[in-house]
Amino acid sequence: MRNGTKHLRIASMIQMILGLASIALTYFLVGELTSEDLVIAGISGKEAIGILFATYAGAAFQIIAGIFGLLLSKKKSIVTVIFGILLFIPQLLTFIHLDGNVLLIIVNIVLLLIPYYYLHNAYKNFKDEK
Repeated sequence: MRNGTKHLRIASMIQMILGLASIALTYFLVGELTSEDLVIAGISGKEAIGILFATYAGAAFQIIAGIFGLLLSKKKSIVTVIFGILLFIPQLLTFIHLDGNVLLIIVNIVLLLIPYYYLHNAYKNFKDEK
């Protein structure tokens, strides 16, 4: 068994759970909004649809990365490393652009550790000579 196999499987499952939770949370939150709420929040309809699309696309990507991580966990695969980088970069950018809210910083540190865990183990799996 490769060095990163077990931990890549764990990281993949976490990514899939986060993706599914993000879709569910977005669905329930959007279900509560009305067109009046969007106007009050200062978001136009087109902007709201764009944000909604980006949220669903990001969550779907997390699920796809998790599936590929599970399927390729026993193999030397550059695909999982690329997915790990693509999962890590947006979360890092989100973390960099945070304001001074301590709670958001703590939550984003935890959310930054998860794609790092995936990337680290995908890289370990890729570099293993077995």
